[in-house]
Order: sequence, then C-alpha cells, then structure tokens
Amino acid sequence: MRTVADMLQGIDPPLAPGGNAIGRVLADLDTHQCRFPLRGEGVATRFCAAQVSEADWLPGAPGRCYCRFHRRLTEGRGTGAERAAPRVLERLA
Repeated sequence: MRTVADMLQGIDPPLAPGGNAIGRVLADLDTHQCRFPLRGEGVATRFCAAQVSEADWLPGAPGRCYCRFHRRLTEGRGTGAERAAPRVLERLA
C-alpha cells in the first residue's frame, strides 16, 4: 500500500485488474464503480472506477464502495486492542 510519503511524491497507487489507469472523476462514476482515490485533490480527484459486484456494494460501510482489490489494501490487522476485543467480549458474556 502506498504511504503518505508516496502520495506526496506523486507515486501512483496499485491499480485493480479491470480498473482504469487514468481513473474517473466522481461525477462521471456510475453506480457500483470503485471509489478508491487514485490521484488529485478536491473535485479533480480521480477514482479507480473498476466494477464492484452487487454483493460487495454497500456504501456507508468502511471499504464497501471499493473493488475487492482496493478493499483488501485498506483492510488491516487492526490495533492490539481491536484484535483482542472478541476475546474480551467472550469473557464479559
């Protein structure tokens, strides 16, 4: 995944299979197209625009308006406390 330093230096993010290397501005995106930002700022921001399946599309949920490729890039392991939360909840129940 690209770092903040990469973004500041203009290094391009990884492209999804089926994505558009140039990207599309938000106003040109159709329903179920990936909204992962590739480059630009404000209204000039370009997005991936790869197709997102109906089953994967859930705007408002973290990463659910991204294609599978970009969603995998954004999903992390979480902090130690986040990883331990299920065990803590089991003890409290």
